[in-house]
Order: sequence, then C-alpha cells, then structure tokens
Amino acid sequence: MMNFTPPRLRLLSILTVTLLVVGCTSYYLCRQSSASTSESFTAEDMNEGGVEDIGTLALPDVEKRLNYLIHDTGETLSALELVTQSEFSLTVEGTKPADEQKLQYEELFVPFTSAQVKTALASIQDLRFVQTLFADGSEVRFDTSSLDPLWKRAATPDEPVAEQYRAQRLRFRDGSEKDFADIQVQSKVESDDSVSSREPIALSVNKPLASLGLTIAYRSYPAFKKVVLDKDHPQVTLDDGQNFQLTALSGASASLRLSTPKMSTFVVQGLTDSGKALYSNGNNTRSFPSDGDIAAMRDFYKALLQTKDDLDQFKTSQAVQQRLEHLVSNLSTQAGPLKNTEADYQFEATPQRIVIHVLDPMEDNTAVINEVHNVLAEQTRYIARDRKSDHYGFIDQAGQWLIKPRWVELQDSVVADIYTLFTLEKSSDPQSDMQELRSQLAYFPAASNKLVYLPFENITQTLDDGLLLVERETNGPYGLYDARNHRFTLPMKFVNPTVTGNVFIARLGKKTYAMEGYYGAYTLAGKEILPPQFSDIEQSGGYLYTHSADRSRQDVFDLEGKRINLQGYNVIGRFFGEQPLLVQDAKSKKFAFINRQGTLLPIKLPYDEVEPFSNGMAVVGRDHSYGAIDLSGTLQIPLEYNRINSFQTRYAAAVPAGGGSGLVLISQNNKQVKKLGSYTSLKVPDNSNEARYYVNDPSNPDEYLVYDADGNLVQKGE
Repeated sequence: MMNFTPPRLRLLSILTVTLLVVGCTSYYLCRQSSASTSESFTAEDMNEGGVEDIGTLALPDVEKRLNYLIHDTGETLSALELVTQSEFSLTVEGTKPADEQKLQYEELFVPFTSAQVKTALASIQDLRFVQTLFADGSEVRFDTSSLDPLWKRAATPDEPVAEQYRAQRLRFRDGSEKDFADIQVQSKVESDDSVSSREPIALSVNKPLASLGLTIAYRSYPAFKKVVLDKDHPQVTLDDGQNFQLTALSGASASLRLSTPKMSTFVVQGLTDSGKALYSNGNNTRSFPSDGDIAAMRDFYKALLQTKDDLDQFKTSQAVQQRLEHLVSNLSTQAGPLKNTEADYQFEATPQRIVIHVLDPMEDNTAVINEVHNVLAEQTRYIARDRKSDHYGFIDQAGQWLIKPRWVELQDSVVADIYTLFTLEKSSDPQSDMQELRSQLAYFPAASNKLVYLPFENITQTLDDGLLLVERETNGPYGLYDARNHRFTLPMKFVNPTVTGNVFIARLGKKTYAMEGYYGAYTLAGKEILPPQFSDIEQSGGYLYTHSADRSRQDVFDLEGKRINLQGYNVIGRFFGEQPLLVQDAKSKKFAFINRQGTLLPIKLPYDEVEPFSNGMAVVGRDHSYGAIDLSGTLQIPLEYNRINSFQTRYAAAVPAGGGSGLVLISQNNKQVKKLGSYTSLKVPDNSNEARYYVNDPSNPDEYLVYDADGNLVQKGE
C-alpha cells in the first residue's frame, strides 16, 4: 500500500535485477520494462531530502531538492513498471498425500458480519455484573463470559474484537435512579467512560444496585467476499477489480498475489481434500502500489517537472514548499482503491486449495442492553469494606452503616443471612507473638440488625427445608440445624454422618478419629429410626442394612425401623428390582430367599453355596462345582463349572470344569457364546452390564486383552 507521508517519497526500492526472489518463491520477469528513463542528474545537482524542509532552503538549493525529488520519483516509477509488466505463472510440485491423522489443524474461519453480531447481541439474556461496596463508593465489574463465544466468532484469527462497555442509567435497590455520568469517579487519565470487560467501573456512591443500562461499543465488518483458488483455478478476478492469483503451491507452502481494497483485511487458509484447515506455521506478506497508485505517481512526477519549469515564478522557498505540499495532498486523494499484496504461507502440508475471505473495512457499532442485573441479590443488609481501615461491616440499601467495620474479612455463607466473620486473635501458642485468623458464623434474627453467633464453625452440607449438617469444630461432632427456625433437630453429638433422603445415619461420639460409640439412624426431624447399637448402617433402595455390634448378625430394616428378615436369619446382599433377597439361617447355615415383606419363598436350595441374584440369575455351588438358577429356583446352568461370575445383562463369565483358567462367556440357558482365554483379573459388579475381563494376549505374552460384558474387545495393553 502506498505511503505518502514525508520526509521520503520513495515507494519501492529500485529493482536492478530481472529475477525477483520473494521468500522461498521465485518469479521470473518474462518481458523487459518499457518504462521511460527518468531525468538524469549528477550528485552535485541534487540535495537529498523530502518536502517538509524545503521552506528553509535558499532558492539555489530548492532547485537541487526538486532535482532529487524528480530523480527519486522517476526511479521509483521505473521499478514499479518493471514489476507490474511482469508475468507470473503457477508452479505446482507433485507431493504425496499427507497422513491426516498426523497433521495439526486449525478451526475453519467462518465469517460473522455486523448484521450477525447485532442479531446475536439482541438475543443475549444472561449478562450480569458484580458490585463491590465500600464505605466511600463502589465498583462494578461486568460478567461478560456469555459474550466470549460471540466475540470470538466476530474476530479474525489474528485480531480479537476489542469491545468496550459503557454504563448508562443506574437503578438502585432503594428505588432511586441516576445517570452513570452523574456519579462516576473520574479517572486521572482521560477516557471516554468506556471500559473493557476486565476493568472495574468506579462509582462515587455505595448504594446497592439492582440493575443498569449498558452500551457495548465494538468494531465489526459489514460484509465479505470468498475466493477459492487451486491448481485448476489459480486466478480469480471480481467485478470490482479485485484480483487473486495463486503463484506457487508446493513444499507445504502457497504463494499468492492479491489486489484487494486498501482498508480491507483478508484471511487465508489452506484446506485438505476433506475440507480441514491445515495449521499455518506462519506467513510473510509484502504490499505494493496498485495501478491507480502508479497513475497518481505519474501525475505527481509530471507536476514536479512542471514545478521546476515554473521555479522562476516563486519568490520564496516557502512558496515552493506550499506548492509541493499541495501536490502531495493531491497524490494521496488520487491514489487507487486497491492494494497489491504478495504473500507466502507455510502449512503442515501442501494444501489442495486456498480459501481467501476478504473482509470489508471495520465499522464502529454499538448495542444497547437496557437491563443488566446485579449478581448481588436483594438483601436487607450488605457487606461493605472501609478502604481506610481495610475492615468490613454491614450497610443498608441506602449505603448507611448498620454495623461499622470491625472484621478483617466478612463473607456470605452457603446459607442466606448467615455470615462468616473473620478476626485476628493472639496465637494460642504462648511462645508465639503471631496472630491467627479465627472465623465464626453468625446470623441476623428477623427484624433485627444485631448479630447472633452460632455454636458451630462449619456448615458441611445444605439440605432441604433450610436444614444444615453442621460441625461444631474440625473433626466433629456433628448435628442437624434448622436455619429457618434457628434450632437443632439433632444435637451435635455424632461423628461420621451421612444424610440420604430423610435419613441421618451417624455414630455417637465427639471426634471422628476416636473409635467410640455405635451407629444409629434418625429422621431429619430428629426421630430415632434405629437406636445407636450397630457397628455400621447402610441405606440402599429404601432399606437400612445393619451389622450388629459384634458383627455376627446382618439385618435389613425398612425406613420406619421395622426388621424385614426373620429372627435368626442373616441377610446376604441387597434387594434389587423385583429380585428376592438372599438370607441364611445362622444355626443350620441353610440358604433361603425372602420377598420385601420378609416372607420365605418356596425356592429349594440344596446347595453348599448360594450367591445373591444378579440380573435374574443366582450362582449356586455344591462340592466346588457351580451352576446358576433363575428366579423360580430352576437350575438353568448345570453344576459343571469351576467358577461362574455374577451374570451381567446377557452373559456371565465362567470357567468350565477342567478348563484351568480359560474364561468363556455363557448365556442364561448355558449356551457358550465366546471363548475369552486365560484370565488375569476380573471386575464384575452385580446387577449391571459393566463387567471387564482381563485375559492374556495369546499372540504376545507381555500384553493383555480387555473384554466388556458382551465379549467385545475394548482395550489392548501391556
């Protein structure tokens, strides 16, 4: 592109060779230049320099300066004509197709015009801001993360969108409104009141905001043109004179010669046969004047000659300078609308085609969002910081102190109206002069601005209906606290608690690491379901499964605390779906199945070993031989296996008698589906289809194969 700014008028270095080498691409000049020879002057006849200081020269030196400008401009024209009259031919070298799996790719450029940006901005609903309150003002920061994908689409690969945000009408929690200009804190550095998304806006008031109006200023391109070049179509010319030529395509690179509008930008990508954009390893571009620029330069050259002829008519050197400045101004206005660019691009491999998007000059745009809401919800009181003392307190909706600053830190907790207060206190170590940061929870009673301190340090879990699982101090004990009515439903006398649904299970004790007390179960309202007399309790599927204190008994209870299994029978496994539960007589060691009412089912089990049902089948064994029964008790798999694992949805992995460690998949009717091989390990959950079988690779003893529950090979590893 032409540059008409003084002191130099030379637009292109003199070309004295017939071979112009640009980057790694060679262009051969196919015919001689027909440009006329410029005026010739000796060194003594010229005064090197530009236009800007001619007015300071004596008139004899003014003529020498004109000679220099005429000579310089004439040589520039000769060099330019040599380039413009050169012919370029496309060089293509054959290359083997690249392995696309080993290449790097970049995201395909998809233009996103001003109209599209405007439409996208109009649909944005979740813009928010965060207000930080101080004793003497406040700061606002916009959360614009929801706009990031939009700005990314609107940007070019090399230039992000530099959007700016400007607040307008401010609406406060107390119902008042102000224009932003009336209460902004003026920066020491002049600005237009706009900020980037990461900069805070300073306000002179500390009243909590409800919402504000926002203007977003940004730049975007209104339209674009797309051109595709390849070896069969190396040149394209558009109706407006834009020209695109592919001059070389080989060695993982492409060279281009482009004529595009001066204020436009272009995006170049190299694509594979499949349409993927190859990663670009860099580019090199050079701009040259267009035909219109060169024509304007010729006119300027002629005007310089005429000025020299008319030199006797100028009385002062200042008058000559004014004339030349006028010529330079005309040169700028007469220049053509296009710029010539030569570009070399390096890619991961040689592309099959080059895609060029020419983007129209950027234009200034604004979008107005009438209501952006404060992340800080409406409250009776708000946390604020006194910047002088660097302490925190509470203010009301009008920004007045309710409790003056006294804490080094003040935070909202996970529960509304409960706060964590931090103070510095002398260390508990009598040998230390250091201060320790102590925290305490507190809340405001209804219709009161006086804090009430809570008797626990930590809120471990928030539950429904305002209930909290709380911890008095680190490592316990725990209790249940009703934050709505500010009372305990279960006192802080438990450790190792779990809460599932409406059931609280915990062990009596004061410290989690102390092995004391037994587990009990309670409702969240504090009613005892099971007394604290069990070594452990587990809730699963609406039932409570327990081990006695001496772990000799296993029972199952409903959520009302009623035992399901008969006295004297130990529970094995869990109820799952419609499958019955396996139990064993503690004295006779005989097995049986019960339903959810605890009734013994008429399923005969003349076996030494019985496993719980999994997907409708239960593994049974006698004298170390194994089979499987269905839900009716029928022996579907005869006792002819050394091992059978829990059935998955369709199959079970088994080891046939005499089969060593050879694993096979069998169906529920004892059909052998697939031989897997000698296994090394198994992962077989009950009542699922997530089993994994690890077997030796017969072709490589150092590797193993992993099969899923249906016998599909899912992994091969060492």
